[in-house]
Amino acid sequence: MTLRAPEQMTCREFVELVTEYLEGALSLEDRTRFEHHLVFCTWCVDYLQQMRDTLRAAGRLRESDVPENAKEKLLRAFRQWKRGIP
Repeated sequence: MTLRAPEQMTCREFVELVTEYLEGALSLEDRTRFEHHLVFCTWCVDYLQQMRDTLRAAGRLRESDVPENAKEKLLRAFRQWKRGIP
């Protein structure tokens, strides 16, 4: 049996999978490809660190810290993003 190297992950795929990676929800194969990508892509290393920092900061927020109009804008932006609307 011959082992082959994992298929290279693109930066776009990396960004799409970063949340699942941080939640520990990737398959072994995808996690291996994800971490292999980090060896070669400093941009994605920075992106991953920014996501970790953002989650850490957001985790300290209370709902009462966010003004109502900001909540509405964030929810609208998220819903549009989810539907693929720029």
